[in-house]
Amino acid sequence: MDAIYPVFARADRVFYDHPRRRAAPETDRPFVADVDPSWGHVDDGIWSYFEPRGSTLPEQGWKVHLSIVPDAAELLLQIVSAYCVQEGLAFKHLSSAGVLAASNAKDAGREGSGKFVTIYPVSTAQLHRTLIDLGRLTVDLDGPHILSDLRWHEGPVFVRYGGFHRMFVEIDGVQTPAIRHPEGHLVADLRRPGFEPPAWVGIPPFLRELVDELRELRPPEGFPHVTGVLHHSNAGGVYTATDAGREVVVKEARPHAGVTPDGLTAVQRAEREARILRQLPGRGTVALVRDFAALGHRYLVLERARGVPLHQAVVARHPLVSAAVDEADVDAYREWARDVGDRVQEIIEGVHAAGFAHGDVHPGNFLVDDDGEITLIDFEMSRPVVENAPVAIGAPGFVAPDFVSADARGGAAADLFAVRRIQLFLFAPMTPLLDLHPGKEAEVRAWVTERFRLDGDAPASVGEPSDDALSPLVQDVSRQLVADATPDRGDRLWPGDPAQFDEPPYALAHGALGPLLALHAATGNAPERLVDWCTDAMRTAPARSGLMDGLAGAAASWEMLGHPGTADVALERCLDSPLRWEAPGLYGGPAGTALGLLRLADRHPELVAEARRIFDEVAERADGWRERSSAPVATGAGGLLRGPSGAALLALSLFDRGGDRGLLELAEAAIGSDLARCVPTADGSLQMNEGWRLLPYLGSGSAGVAHALAALIERDPATELAAALPALDLAAHPEFVLESGLFQGRSGLMLFLAGSGPVTADRAAALRRHTRALALHAVPRPEGVGYPGRALLRLSCDLATGSAGVLWTLASLRDQRRLSVPFLDLPPVDVARVRARGPGGGDTNGIPALLADARAR
Repeated sequence: MDAIYPVFARADRVFYDHPRRRAAPETDRPFVADVDPSWGHVDDGIWSYFEPRGSTLPEQGWKVHLSIVPDAAELLLQIVSAYCVQEGLAFKHLSSAGVLAASNAKDAGREGSGKFVTIYPVSTAQLHRTLIDLGRLTVDLDGPHILSDLRWHEGPVFVRYGGFHRMFVEIDGVQTPAIRHPEGHLVADLRRPGFEPPAWVGIPPFLRELVDELRELRPPEGFPHVTGVLHHSNAGGVYTATDAGREVVVKEARPHAGVTPDGLTAVQRAEREARILRQLPGRGTVALVRDFAALGHRYLVLERARGVPLHQAVVARHPLVSAAVDEADVDAYREWARDVGDRVQEIIEGVHAAGFAHGDVHPGNFLVDDDGEITLIDFEMSRPVVENAPVAIGAPGFVAPDFVSADARGGAAADLFAVRRIQLFLFAPMTPLLDLHPGKEAEVRAWVTERFRLDGDAPASVGEPSDDALSPLVQDVSRQLVADATPDRGDRLWPGDPAQFDEPPYALAHGALGPLLALHAATGNAPERLVDWCTDAMRTAPARSGLMDGLAGAAASWEMLGHPGTADVALERCLDSPLRWEAPGLYGGPAGTALGLLRLADRHPELVAEARRIFDEVAERADGWRERSSAPVATGAGGLLRGPSGAALLALSLFDRGGDRGLLELAEAAIGSDLARCVPTADGSLQMNEGWRLLPYLGSGSAGVAHALAALIERDPATELAAALPALDLAAHPEFVLESGLFQGRSGLMLFLAGSGPVTADRAAALRRHTRALALHAVPRPEGVGYPGRALLRLSCDLATGSAGVLWTLASLRDQRRLSVPFLDLPPVDVARVRARGPGGGDTNGIPALLADARAR
């Protein structure tokens, strides 16, 4: 799970929302810096910024960070703010005690861990003076180590090179903090653990000795020999190692860091874990070899338990994630899962009998080997049973939610609640979803009982879904989608994925236009007040090209919604915006912008030439996709939205309008580039290989590649790539899919099966299975139903991940339309008519007026 989802789940019980929207608890206290009123001041709810009036900061440079333990935060802030005012130094600090606690929590990101104050010196001399002075003033204070920084001698003062202003570069579809390279382009501002200034930045002389000392640092004598990394968190790391000739696991606890809600640091929890492990009987639980302190950290040396985490074993064995499954596979899995569930319960009951509650029971804390042996690990949250301590932390779905009896939220009862959830997870690994509605667990258990024949009966005969049955569901989703709109807010109209806060509020994928398009497709209209909100947002947001996250998608959407005037406003702003070459795919890059322009080409035929110009540059920069690599693709960077297959769709769309067969060759090359990154699986399917996972999905998986390939085959049946389509198609057939979304879930697979490629009996059967199983994801809501977003922690309404994407798919199935993601389908085009059409009126020296105006600006 991406760490951003738990963070954005804290602000609201139902939807993801920005952390600054979270109501501060009454016990939270704001930090107040003593700063002259003439200084500029901005507080965004996380950071409080101060800058002398009239000062100008460079884009980047050496900056000073200070960390602190919570009890000394106010003292440190008074020292630092007084110094910064005296020296005229711009600075920022975390805005409240609650934000400081969150930044140093166990589940916080390591890249920002420990930072409380940041100071921005504008020269090397000022940097040196600031380090000396603040090092002296704060030498008696303690704070966590800032992993990306160089420590200034003793105390909580650190330094690193990085950005002073907010600049971003898109890398593999992710907006990444950036600094400027000496050649002028933006590069990632790396904040990885370890002091790593850019190679082109000189180390100031007064830092060189500290850098040399850091590089010469070695583990103390007798330290286990580390052989690999299993896990990192803000609390420390977990490593494979050898110790005195035996294979072990070393668990590291960082001082002052990784604090849990009970107020304990990683070191305090490690000390408690060692005490408890010495008192456990040993069978089914990990054994402690020794523990020790070194370099200010605490270490546990544990016996190396064999096996993989239980959730990985489930993914590897579960029969319903395969397209080739028979009932014998289901029966065998049922018996394995029952045995594992029983053994998990036995181990937990044994821990209770020894006098302890584990306190953090979830599948990741059980290791399962090939022989069925199970070992329980990670006792840092364990407490004596008699304390009946409430659960301080836990994995989503394995901690009793608010609507469950309070008795299940502490001590042994909390462990047993988690055991019951694990026993369900073994069959339906979508556990966080169960916390979104009181009735959801019973519904999923009923499905598991029936599908896996837990009561011994034969599978129930389930009626086939009909088009008539889809209509009430379309109405339920539409009604709730309208009810969930929040036109009183200015930052977003519908709640969606956390990504919406990094994109324009009107955007297609995560913004307002996705739900508007879905409502239009489902009901024929969208409420006027919501359309007006989106229109205003589009006119006032900063101009940005792009299909899924920018103005090209807005122009195409308004055209589809029947608002040509608004579409032209979006088009003009789009043409006036630079193309984003750092992201060449369909999502936000030039290829997507060009595809969006083509949607207005019937009214603005000159846009065909502009789209072709963009495509030619895309192809040139990709060297015609001649080089094919079988190496894993970066996460999210392959397939339809961010991979070469998207450019192939653009080539095919241009072919439809001009008949240039060279475009077919380029489309084939682009699809072939994506195909090279797909690997065969045990069930015979081809799936996109990201190295750590295989993806079948429409947005960035093999279904997206298949969508583009099917379109190519329709135009060029002789393509040599045609043989790959059946295996790509097969990846969309499995019965169990974790999420319901359009880009990365079930509704996208449904849309692909209904809208791309030939209609076969196997594809029709797979589509019926998906349609029935969509009910597993549905969450009852006051006005209808909603659907969970990514990670299943909260609901989402957007097109990419939530209800709007499901609604778009359901409306397409109801109406029997062969569609894909909006604007990624290829409708039939009368090529002769388009080709025969002369240039539009208002040309200027052969350049259409709209383009000429944009280029002049």
